[in-house]
Amino acid sequence: MIHFQKFTLSNGLQVIVHEDATAHIAVMNLMYDVGSRDEHPLKTGFAHLFEHLMFGGSSNIPAYDTPLQQVGGDNNAYTTTDVTNYYCALPAVNLETAFWLESDRMLGLAFNEKSLEIQRKVVVEEFKERYLNQPYGDAWHHLTNMAYTTHPYRWPTIGQSLSHIENAAMEDVKAFFYKFYRPNNAILVVAGKVTQQQI
Repeated sequence: MIHFQKFTLSNGLQVIVHEDATAHIAVMNLMYDVGSRDEHPLKTGFAHLFEHLMFGGSSNIPAYDTPLQQVGGDNNAYTTTDVTNYYCALPAVNLETAFWLESDRMLGLAFNEKSLEIQRKVVVEEFKERYLNQPYGDAWHHLTNMAYTTHPYRWPTIGQSLSHIENAAMEDVKAFFYKFYRPNNAILVVAGKVTQQQI
């Protein structure tokens, strides 16, 4: 059994802490309660697109990866039908860097057309590579659409149509961010050589 403490901050962010004095690293997950199920049927793929956009920099940090790597950290993210999860691992003594990076992009993600265009192209290529340019790649699109006729699980996380991603406008992206990327719509999990009081 894994022992943990749980508390909620005044801004609504739920926090879970697992103390493990035997580890010299810390891991941090920031899970947002947003996935492809939360998308508009004519604007699918936004949750996954946003996973990519979150690494495009924030108000005070132009490149998310650089400060994290400078303190020995590593990170990644994934999107499902139900959640989007951002996670990193780093030496426990440098955990403050991860808090700084996550809080800054939650508070002020840098919205710019260049980043949107770059990430849109990355996602479009991923869509083509995994779903269109390989045998049976689009099978998941057909299966989910047959299994769920009205539920938003009927489209894959990557999106129902390439055009939805290709036509994503900046105002759509901003609206998605401000609706879902909020402290009261997230759970922060920290584990490793930490204490609840530190967190």
